[in-house]
Amino acid sequence: MGFDWYFGDRIMTRSYLGYVSSQTTSYLPNQQTLSVEYLLVGGGGGGGAFSSVSNGYGGGGAGGFVTGSGIIGKTTYTVKVGAAGAGGSSSTAPNRQGHNGSASSFLNSANGGGGGGASTVNGLNGASGGGGGNTTGTTATGGTGISGEGNAGGDGPASGSNSGGGGGGSGSTGSAGQASNVGGAGGSDSSNSYTGTSITYSAGGGGGGDSSAGAAGGTSAGAGGTVDGTAAAANRGGGGGGGGTGTGGNGGSGRVVVRWLTADGANFTITSTGSPTTGTDGSYTYYAWDSTGSLTLA
Repeated sequence: MGFDWYFGDRIMTRSYLGYVSSQTTSYLPNQQTLSVEYLLVGGGGGGGAFSSVSNGYGGGGAGGFVTGSGIIGKTTYTVKVGAAGAGGSSSTAPNRQGHNGSASSFLNSANGGGGGGASTVNGLNGASGGGGGNTTGTTATGGTGISGEGNAGGDGPASGSNSGGGGGGSGSTGSAGQASNVGGAGGSDSSNSYTGTSITYSAGGGGGGDSSAGAAGGTSAGAGGTVDGTAAAANRGGGGGGGGTGTGGNGGSGRVVVRWLTADGANFTITSTGSPTTGTDGSYTYYAWDSTGSLTLA
């Protein structure tokens, strides 16, 4: 074609130098990194249980709700799915306190939700705080949340009423327990559609109440009870419901979803452990983990 260059004894053709024409093969660089987006949902906190002193306990706080983006290279990445916090299980300390959930992680982290408080016991701090238990004369406060992940739990009543505060949710704070023996509602949830369907996550658990229990902040969480609190949904990061005269509900375990442009991912061999659900949505490929595993790019 007359488009060659001579360097010593080597002929440098246009195709060698990376040029493209109708008579040469395109030069493509070896792609080393992949841009991804992720959703991290931490494990929800468990609701508090009754005590021998009084009834009505705090709902569990929601696990953290975090979205973001990053760049991954040719290596193996751990994908950690946070465990649910157990609900309070008996009337004696420390077992009547709800337990915190644990964090989920991939490139970033979403913390676990705080456990719900028991009689005269504050809700625990977490991604969203657990609701405070009931008390007499002073207020058992809701646990604090973490900015960017969730919100505070609702306070217990200061009147000696048999009710607990709702756990905080990713969308709003939990409601306080009421003086009329009515538990506070859990904080609201957040939604995400990385898997092609809009799914709600990280609602706060409802507080327990002697007369009426607090509602869950969304379908991912458990409602409070006049007897036992309700458990939260698995792999949605909601808080467990606070107990009335019974036990607290368990929180919900967490989830991790990672997605990337399908066309970009075609340049790699991508494998995983932990049995994620995989699929496509429009121009994206997604992997969704409901248990801890890994993602490998090669």
